[in-house]
Amino acid sequence: MRTLPRIALTAATLCASVAALGSELSGKWVLYIENPEHQVVTTAKVAFTDKPAASCMSGEWKVVEVVSTKTKNKEFFPVAEPLSYRIENGQLTIGRNEVCDAYLWLQGKLGSTTVQGSYFSLWLGGSSPRGYFKLSQAK
Repeated sequence: MRTLPRIALTAATLCASVAALGSELSGKWVLYIENPEHQVVTTAKVAFTDKPAASCMSGEWKVVEVVSTKTKNKEFFPVAEPLSYRIENGQLTIGRNEVCDAYLWLQGKLGSTTVQGSYFSLWLGGSSPRGYFKLSQAK
């Protein structure tokens, strides 16, 4: 019988974490974009807005405001270009979506105060892995 309250508490904690990220990406966040060898190439401080974003992709996309950046390679991930995000089915997607059929996406599952996932290119004929990313709330 002691297990049931523990399970309920764990489930409530997980739901609260997901809800906090899923509905409120408030404040500033630090985004680390890594190459396939997990070396950080680009770091950006970002804010997630409620402003609708232009996108060639369907869905409800909102503007990602880039506050500051530091990169070793400007061509690796387009932080200087307009970025947008969406949250769907517990998953965060950040991407360059205004260049049709040449999308660059960061995608990871929500579930705690950080998000980790994959960086890949996406086009009409398929997709290709480009690296990884980590996102954590700025202090």
